[in-house]
Amino acid sequence: MRKTINQELMRNTNKKLIFKCIKDNLNLSKRIIAEKLGLSTTTVATVINELESDGKIKTCGTAKSTGGRKSLLYEVNPAAGYATGIDIQVDRIIFVLLDFAGNLVSTKEIPLTDKSEWVVATVLNDVIPEFAQENKISMDEILGIGLGVPGIVNERSGVIDFAPNLEWENVNLRSLLKCQAPIVVENEANAAALGEKGFGVGRNVSDMIYVSVGMGVGCGIIIENRLFSGTSFNAGEFGHMTVEYDGPACKCGKRGCWEVFASNKAALNRYKEKSGLALKDFDEFVQRLIAGEELALAVADDIVKYLGIGIGNIVNGLNPQMVVLGGKLTEAKEVIYDKILQQIKCFTLSKSLTELEIQFSALNSKASAMGVAGIVLDQAVEGL
Repeated sequence: MRKTINQELMRNTNKKLIFKCIKDNLNLSKRIIAEKLGLSTTTVATVINELESDGKIKTCGTAKSTGGRKSLLYEVNPAAGYATGIDIQVDRIIFVLLDFAGNLVSTKEIPLTDKSEWVVATVLNDVIPEFAQENKISMDEILGIGLGVPGIVNERSGVIDFAPNLEWENVNLRSLLKCQAPIVVENEANAAALGEKGFGVGRNVSDMIYVSVGMGVGCGIIIENRLFSGTSFNAGEFGHMTVEYDGPACKCGKRGCWEVFASNKAALNRYKEKSGLALKDFDEFVQRLIAGEELALAVADDIVKYLGIGIGNIVNGLNPQMVVLGGKLTEAKEVIYDKILQQIKCFTLSKSLTELEIQFSALNSKASAMGVAGIVLDQAVEGL
C-alpha cells in the first residue's frame, strides 16, 4: 500500500513539474523537458500524453531536425480554462480575465458608488457572468474567481476581518457570491505584489515590496519568492504605521498614519484645503497634475514627500531588492519619478540603497486583479 501511495505521489509531482516546465519555457520537446528536470524520457512521454489528452497542453510545431525524426514541441493550451480576477477598490471595481497560459484576455472597470458588502455582492453576481459572456466564455470554463480587497483577510476562512476604507468588518464576501467556481480572497496589496512577481517587473527578483497607493496605502511583501503574510495575515499594513505622533485621525482609529498623508484621499483633501475646490475624483487630480497645474504639482510634492518617508522606513527595515510603486498616481510617472527617487534617498540608509531598484508598476491598475487571477491558475495547476 505504501509503495502504491508513493508511486501516485511521485506521478502527481512529476505531472506538476512537467506542466510548469512547459508553462515557463516556450516550445519544448520531450527530450529537452527530460533534460531540464532530470527525468526519463519515458516518464515525460507518459505525462505529456496525459496532459495532452486532458487538453491542458497542445503541440505547437516541431524542433529543427538533427538528422532523425523531428521532435514535437509543446505549449500550454490557453483555452483549457480561464481565471477571473477582481480588484475591489473604494471607488471602482476592476475585472481581468486570464487564460490558462496566464495571458491577459480582457479587462473591465466599473464605478463603485455604494461600498456596502450587500451592494458589492449584487454587483459582482451580475457582472461576473456578464464579463464571461462578453468574452464568449461560459461559466463552466471559469476555473475560479479571485477577489482582491483593501483590508485584512483571514487566509484560512476567506473572511475579510477589517477593511476600514470600505467600512467592512468580519465580511464573508465569498458566501454572498452565487457562482459555483472556487473563490479565493486576498488583500489587494498582497495580490498586486503577486501580480507584479508573476506578470510584471518583479519576475526576476526574489525580495520585493509592492506599495499600493489608493484611497489608502498598503504593501505586499515578497521574501525569497514567496508572499509573506505574517502570523495573523496582517503583514504589510504599513499604511497604518505612525509618521506623525499627533497627526490627523485615520479610519483605523489611530492618528498620524502614513496613509493619512500619502494616499489618493490625502491628495484630494490637501487640494481642497489649498484651493477650496473639491475635485470630482482622483482621476481629475492626476489629469491636472499631468497638465502641469501649479497647485496640483504643489500637492503632489507633499504626497511624494510622505511616500518617501514611508518607503524609506520600509527599505531600512526589510532591505528588499526592489520596491514597486502602484496605483493611479503612477500615471503621472513622468512628473513625479525623479522627485520620489530624491525623497526615498533622503530617508533611506545609504547601505540599503546600494542594490535597491525602484520601479513603477508595469501592470498599472490591473496588478491586484491579475495577482488574484494568478492565484486561481496556480491552484488549478496544483489540482492537476
